Amino acid sequence: MKNTRKKPLRHFPYKHPTFGTEKNPKSEKHWKSSVYYWWWAYLKRNEEYLECCNRGGKGKLSSLYKDFGDVRCDSFKAWWSEGDRGAELFADPPAEESIRILKKDDQYTFSEDVLNISFPMNLPKRFLETRFKEILSEHHKGKRGHQIAKRSSAKYKVSGQPNVPSLEISLKVYDAHLAEPTKPLWKIGNDTPNVIRTQKIKASDDVHTVIGKKRALAITVSRYIKRVRENISNTSLGAFP
Repeated sequence: MKNTRKKPLRHFPYKHPTFGTEKNPKSEKHWKSSVYYWWWAYLKRNEEYLECCNRGGKGKLSSLYKDFGDVRCDSFKAWWSEGDRGAELFADPPAEESIRILKKDDQYTFSEDVLNISFPMNLPKRFLETRFKEILSEHHKGKRGHQIAKRSSAKYKVSGQPNVPSLEISLKVYDAHLAEPTKPLWKIGNDTPNVIRTQKIKASDDVHTVIGKKRALAITVSRYIKRVRENISNTSLGAFP
């Protein structure tokens, strides 16, 4: 008999990846637009963590491995979906755990993050729904984005307000540098799309303009590489970016 029980409703502090269905799969942009994809992508470049994977989860980062598992495969979807890993790592606790009906002997929780409401069940449902919306509107200020994310109860939290396009560009630069370590930094920047487009070298540029652009490109690429190394290092601590 097929299990029709739905997974518990989960809330992610930031946009989470979606994959579609087998018949209607979504394109990779639907998961690459999520900061959680880039957490995985940066962790895949963490040599210390990869060594832990090679040892079957043993070593200095064994505790982290218990949560993040083996990241050496190329399928983000497979990694994210295994054992509902994505939600277990990055989502707030299931709604069933945070929204509940109080029983007779339950203790009330008084805090600015919890609102206890009592509704008489002998009143019409429509009236109660209207009253609930009024109370919720009064007490919930409707904060979005970073303010809500900062108060997340997820096991692993994203630090700050992530810039997903920047994470992607930075990693492309980093990978290009690893592939060709002797390649001039300015050339990496010139060859990589979206790296300060105003400084791309043109055939019509004079000598002084080219010198200035090369300097700007090299400085930017150096900054990207340094930032990526820091972010990769942070993944060892269970932090990102």
